[in-house]
Amino acid sequence: MINRYLTLLRARPGYRNLWLAYAVSLFGDWFNTIAVLTIVNRYTEAEQAVSLLLIARFLPPFVIGPVAGVIADRFDRRLVLFATNVLRAFIVLGILFVNSPERVWLLYVLSIAQFVVSAFFEPAQAAILPDLVEPGEVVPANTLINATWSAMLALGAAAGGVFAAVFGTNTALVIDAVTFGGAALLVILIQRDSRPQPTDVSTQASGWQDFVDGLAYLAARPRIAMIAAVKALSQIGSVDIMVAVYAEQIFRLGDDGALSLGLMLGAVGTGAVLGPLIADALGESTVRKLQIAIAVGFVLLPIGWLGFGLAPNLPLAMVALVLRGAGGSLNWTYSSALLQINVPGRYLGRVFSIDFGIFTLVLSFSTWLTGYILDVSELAPRGLVVLLAVASIPSLLVWLGFLSHQARRPEPAAGDR
Repeated sequence: MINRYLTLLRARPGYRNLWLAYAVSLFGDWFNTIAVLTIVNRYTEAEQAVSLLLIARFLPPFVIGPVAGVIADRFDRRLVLFATNVLRAFIVLGILFVNSPERVWLLYVLSIAQFVVSAFFEPAQAAILPDLVEPGEVVPANTLINATWSAMLALGAAAGGVFAAVFGTNTALVIDAVTFGGAALLVILIQRDSRPQPTDVSTQASGWQDFVDGLAYLAARPRIAMIAAVKALSQIGSVDIMVAVYAEQIFRLGDDGALSLGLMLGAVGTGAVLGPLIADALGESTVRKLQIAIAVGFVLLPIGWLGFGLAPNLPLAMVALVLRGAGGSLNWTYSSALLQINVPGRYLGRVFSIDFGIFTLVLSFSTWLTGYILDVSELAPRGLVVLLAVASIPSLLVWLGFLSHQARRPEPAAGDR
């Protein structure tokens, strides 16, 4: 199985640079996440402060998505990736000035700025991937990208937790900035012309009209629209908030719970690595198999939540988070792969911006609601997690209904657009 991915990396140098850049920046991202969550826990007391920080990180892709998708479809995607990495390096360094409760507001401002820039990065990266590999390599290439995200969550979060606990949050933030710089150098070395295919609209058309065309494309294709909704349907409750609360209140290790926070996020990442890799090794990646793998993901989400809510100790909580991470990763990986297989290149940036935008809107609301419930209700963190397990079941039922409907139709061929 590993040889398959090594062969892909050797044969496709453009994809190899994209993958390396992604891995490097992601490793630093988790140092950043541990650092900012630790800073919030240090200078504030309300759980809603964590939820507001996460909303500041999650909501910009929804707001900026229409513009970001058009940019990804109109301009050289390599340059978009380069510029976003450079800008994020400078923004992250600004967080070093957050050194007192009175300056926590700056953390929120910089987080918004960082993720406004990230909103341009995500659709450009997802859209450039099919340009760098052959059509039959899209699924393994996408699996490796998403497994790398998961691996960096496991490694970066665990390392970031230890590093922040030993050397402090400022050093963790500097490492994050350096990784963004390294990623920028790697993406600019991609040689293949990765500009998107010419659109079927006039180059003089407004950016708004381009975005409307992307919406019309999805509206005319309910099957593709449903796939684009998978990430949002998977986002019931906030893992980040609940893990941060558990680290600070229930399984506290290290200063401000930084060590236990890193270990639990690392468990999520471990599951997220294993889920797609195991599924990818079980046979040919047909459309039907990818759809069934997503169903398995929807099953694992409530199981993971329930186990996390009932876990009496940190090791069992980490096992439950492995299952929760595997479910979310299966859904993210294979919904992205199905879009990359079936959506023409000229629409990919816009479709992915809508995909990410809907996801981040639901994620932001779910994050706010989780923090709000913790702050204003008498429901204990464990009770809320069990409630999230129950709330995850309707998404599973929606997807099973979609699969039942699809089973009555001929399976579409890869590339059926």
